[in-house]
Amino acid sequence: MEALYRRASGAKKRPNQEPVTRDAYGFVVKPEHVEAYRRNAPMYVDEEAERATRWDAFLAQNDNGNDDAKDGARTLDALVRILDARAARGSGDDASEESDEERELRSLVAGGVPMALRGRCWQIFARVKERRRDGWFRKLLIAAGETGETGETAATETTEDLSKDEENGDEEDAVERALASLVDATCAAVQDDERTAVPDVSLDRHAFRRVCKQIDKDLPRTFPGHPLLDGIGRDALRRVLRAYALHNPAVGYCQGTNFLAALLLLLMEEEPAFWCLGALVEDILPGYYGNTMLASAVDQAVLRTLVDRRFPRVGAALDDAGAPLAAFTGSWFLTLYVNHLPWEVALRVWDVLLFERTRRVLFQTALALIDVNAKRVVEAGRSDRLMECAVSIAPSQFDGSELLVVATCGAHADVSWSEIMSLYAAKHAELTTAGVDGTANGRNNLGASVSASPTSQLATVGGSGSFGCGANGGGAG
Repeated sequence: MEALYRRASGAKKRPNQEPVTRDAYGFVVKPEHVEAYRRNAPMYVDEEAERATRWDAFLAQNDNGNDDAKDGARTLDALVRILDARAARGSGDDASEESDEERELRSLVAGGVPMALRGRCWQIFARVKERRRDGWFRKLLIAAGETGETGETAATETTEDLSKDEENGDEEDAVERALASLVDATCAAVQDDERTAVPDVSLDRHAFRRVCKQIDKDLPRTFPGHPLLDGIGRDALRRVLRAYALHNPAVGYCQGTNFLAALLLLLMEEEPAFWCLGALVEDILPGYYGNTMLASAVDQAVLRTLVDRRFPRVGAALDDAGAPLAAFTGSWFLTLYVNHLPWEVALRVWDVLLFERTRRVLFQTALALIDVNAKRVVEAGRSDRLMECAVSIAPSQFDGSELLVVATCGAHADVSWSEIMSLYAAKHAELTTAGVDGTANGRNNLGASVSASPTSQLATVGGSGSFGCGANGGGAG
């Protein structure tokens, strides 16, 4: 898995810890799913070996005649070249515009990226090299109170340490100095690189202090028990989240981003994880973690339209049960299926998501899950067990190949990004027009649409522009 696996090799086992079943990525398999996981594990091994062979052959064939792996690791220059060509052409839904190389690469990605290549491929897909600004991540860490040559923290204090500092009045001065240093770093960045817009940092030391406290509270809640997210791994997660809160104060810190950042840290070092997080939040999920989380609510309205068109009986069952679709699909989208799909399957969705750099695969995956389980959902609705059934369909989907084939190659391959964006514009207008004209009814409708999804229950810290999206005010306790 990369750096954190090396660091965690000496992790101590907790005394009296009951034996648990972990998957190949170190995550605990819930007891009710252990049998299904063990049944599918041999398939995962076979698929991983097959995809490794296919990827190696593709990279060798497209590596400008260089058939030898460098230092035991195949160069990924071919991916960079193909994606550069795609960027120059402009992405779209017309597959006829794709080169043979790009078409083959798209097929490989749909089949899954090999574990050994996944971290490096994700960085290329997210265009980390283009996003990165030399020295910026380091400046953000210093401004956030994180220092040390290798990212070790001078602020490894716990919430109790922060409270102690507050009593002495030291932390307020420290935060003020840190934020002042960020102003200096920002000014220097403007001079050093005028090509990249510098974030408009709102210097609210109280808001940033709340962010730090909320992050510290959420660290032990993020994949608890994972051996790579204890100790060193948890410190790395804190640094990335604090740095991003300063980097993008309009979003700041919102619960949900901790899971995204933690997953990235399992596959790459801190700075690439930081820039990948930016690609997810800013490019793929814009507006998801904003002041109202409006984009999330609009996407759920779009998904409901697609469900009604393709599965009218499921839509009718939801209406009869009085169950909003977003009650179980909203968190699928906000967390990119993390903590919902089994890990082998969720990572396959992320492969396609980062490669395409749009949310299309989120819709396709949701439709595929409903498609595969439509009969169960409708029958459950007749016995008042619809929600119980609906929330169980993602965790029990252990066959990632079946799901991704239905989603991206089969019944729902025709869901295009242009169709989604057309529906998005219409639903966005429906949700906001009444509010824009100032009517209380419009604002209430918008608030109800947002709160219908579990995404609204995720705590956020601060206000827009003050290190947090502020949908729920001061954050969770």
